[in-house]
Amino acid sequence: MADPLQFLNGVSKLHAFYTEQVRMLAHAYNLSDTEAAKLLDGFGYHNVARAILHPPKVEITPTDAGEAEGHRP
Repeated sequence: MADPLQFLNGVSKLHAFYTEQVRMLAHAYNLSDTEAAKLLDGFGYHNVARAILHPPKVEITPTDAGEAEGHRP
């Protein structure tokens, strides 16, 4: 069985990576974090709406980003 703490750390990294991608997409559409959060919340994306208003809980490194996309180093 895998280490539960490693699993949770992986989930945190994946969530931070996803949230940062959503934030970058919002900025590409000239939306502020607050504007994007309001829009997302209105369409039921409550978790990501909250998440983009706060800094990530973990640091994202290029290796982490590759793993989040399904690539192994």
